[in-house]
Amino acid sequence: MTYYYISSDMKKVLVIATIMILGIILTAISSCKKSDPDPDFPQLIGAWSGTTSQDGPIYFYVDNIKGTLYIKSYNTKIYTSNGYQSLQSTNDAGITAISGKSFRISLGTGSAGPAFIDGNFNLSDMSLSGNFAVYASGNTVDIVTGTYIAYKK
Repeated sequence: MTYYYISSDMKKVLVIATIMILGIILTAISSCKKSDPDPDFPQLIGAWSGTTSQDGPIYFYVDNIKGTLYIKSYNTKIYTSNGYQSLQSTNDAGITAISGKSFRISLGTGSAGPAFIDGNFNLSDMSLSGNFAVYASGNTVDIVTGTYIAYKK
C-alpha cells in the first residue's frame, strides 16, 4: 500500500482551490436568468387584435413583468373630425397594469372629460372588449367615443 504525504503548504493550496471552484460554481448558478413569477391569468399573454365600432383595426400586446400582466403596446386608428388618427404606444416597462382582467390606458383629458382606452378580458371565449374616448389631434373639446372587440392571436 502506498501512502502520499501532503505538506501543510499543499493542503492550503487545495483548500484555496476548492473554495475558488465552489465560488465559481455558485456565481454561475446565481447569475442564471430568473424567470418572472406566473401572473394570475397567464393565458392573456400575447397579441390581441380586432376591430373598432368604426371598422378600424385595434391591436394590443400583453406581457408578464415580475408576475403582473401589463399592456406593453397598443395600436389603433380612430376616425375623428380631422380624419383618421393613429394612436399607438410601446413601452417594454409596460404602459398600464392589468388589474384582474381589466385595464385602462389614459390618453389625457379635455373639456369633455378624460380620453382613454379601456378593456375587459373574457377567458371563456378569449376575447377582449372595451371602450375608447379620443380627442382629435389639437382639439380638446370634441371627443369621439366607440367600442371594440379583439381576440387572442
